[in-house]
Amino acid sequence: MRYVYFTKLLQALDVPGLIAFLKEVGLDGADLAVRPGYPIHPENALTELPKAARAFRDAGLAVGLVTAPTTMSDPDSDLARTLFEATGKASIPELKIGYFPYRGKFDDALADARRRLAGFAKLAAKTGVRACYHTHSGNNLGANGAALRLLLEGADAHHIGAFVDTGHTAIGGGPFPLELDMVRSWLALIAIKDLAWDKRDNKWQARVVPAGEGIVRWDEVARGLKERNYNGTICLHGEFETADLTERKRLARQELALLKKHLG
Repeated sequence: MRYVYFTKLLQALDVPGLIAFLKEVGLDGADLAVRPGYPIHPENALTELPKAARAFRDAGLAVGLVTAPTTMSDPDSDLARTLFEATGKASIPELKIGYFPYRGKFDDALADARRRLAGFAKLAAKTGVRACYHTHSGNNLGANGAALRLLLEGADAHHIGAFVDTGHTAIGGGPFPLELDMVRSWLALIAIKDLAWDKRDNKWQARVVPAGEGIVRWDEVARGLKERNYNGTICLHGEFETADLTERKRLARQELALLKKHLG
């Protein structure tokens, strides 16, 4: 398996800085956030993303996927066309698209989302980049395995993939082997999060914590991946606060060690 790190919370690092971070931690590559305000962003992606991908490869690392802005849900937008083209030029195989929020009238929302996925499938076929949809809890369609299957039913798995999240399915889904089994035909990527419940202002809220400190059952994650013979990209999301970059490196090493112990 290939272990990569989501660069969302490494926004201050340029490409050489990201490479140094990944090397120090012992990771295999990056899930590169291409968003406004990042070193590589939608306005410069066509030129800078291929350069960055070459730099990673020259350093013995991979860019396992690109993550677009969470609002990128329209396949006909200039943003979507640009990022798919740039990701294809960079020979990066996967692109995480944005979310389809639920705004009432579920059947209408689902039909609209499936139409949009069909549009993303056309971009994927044109560029050779698979569009991946992430299971994110909250007010989103496709928030767990069953809901994501409703979105993906009938989609070509060569062009549309399932990006299954350990943490979000832990709070909004069933046992992890079941979550994977429901989307097995489209399984493309695994996101690593662990979540804990906090009560603030008399309300329960989920908080991202380092892997092993939350509610995710890592033995179930390991069993589910083994049953699926999964040997692909594992993405550490690292979406918890740290005091500084040194602490982030320490926790990334800690998470990587736990994952390799459970998952191999």
